[in-house]
Amino acid sequence: MKLPSENTDRTIDLKMTPMIDVVFLLLVFFVWTSSFDLPEFDLPSSLAQPPAGGAETLVDTTQIEDFDEVIISLDEVEGQLIVHMNDELLPDLLSLSQRLRAVLSLGIQPPVIISPSDTVTMNQAVLVYDLARKEGTDRVLFAAKSD
Repeated sequence: MKLPSENTDRTIDLKMTPMIDVVFLLLVFFVWTSSFDLPEFDLPSSLAQPPAGGAETLVDTTQIEDFDEVIISLDEVEGQLIVHMNDELLPDLLSLSQRLRAVLSLGIQPPVIISPSDTVTMNQAVLVYDLARKEGTDRVLFAAKSD
């Protein structure tokens, strides 16, 4: 039987590279899984501010609540672009521009969602996107269809 040696001054080598790798992977994981959404209190709200004069007046907020989002549906029939805004048929892009301007004049910025059908060309969808951005909307999104 071999007796343990009395020489106990062996040093322990601590490798730093694996520890740095683990810390880096944790950092990457937490950055990727963190939420980059805007907090709710930073979003614009439709709360009415009290008037400066001191007299209380009722503010009609039903128009503002109607536009949580604006959905523009695009379809093409026989070479003609058919535009619906919140399920209402619009005759042309000029009336779409006027309707968007009227919504934005209420003082709200609802997200505009463009939902083109399969028959609509990319040129027409981008034309509607540019029209919405030209009218002053902050967020214009395209609807994605699940397969």
